[in-house]
Amino acid sequence: MVHALEKAASCLNRGGVILEVHDLVDPPRIEVHSDGAEIFAGQLLSEVNFEKQQFADDAIGQVVAAGKLTSDQAIVFESYIRSDSLESMTKWLEEEWASVYIPENTHGKVIDLASNAGKSSEVVIRFVSRLNLLKPVTK
Repeated sequence: MVHALEKAASCLNRGGVILEVHDLVDPPRIEVHSDGAEIFAGQLLSEVNFEKQQFADDAIGQVVAAGKLTSDQAIVFESYIRSDSLESMTKWLEEEWASVYIPENTHGKVIDLASNAGKSSEVVIRFVSRLNLLKPVTK
């Protein structure tokens, strides 16, 4: 990943930038939203422990420390995956993101929270991500 960033920096035209976006290292939150309330239920877990996010952070840090790129701006933002039920969220995760899972204790907590909230509830996965504007160092 470091080599790819260094190569990309050397290929940019004058004034060019690299927009880099990735989820931050902490696992995404699983919440139940209902009537304006956002209730934390647990975290989405992964068989690979979200290592790719840590590798991306490390690679960017190495390239910036080596003086190949500068981080001109970094914006942290949230994004969401929403579902009207835990069953449909679980099905979507199995089809689209096979390396992650909802831990059993979190699964039970979501069921309890959603049943207490009634029909107006939704199951939400909340991501915290960062957009980095990387520029090559001019010499």
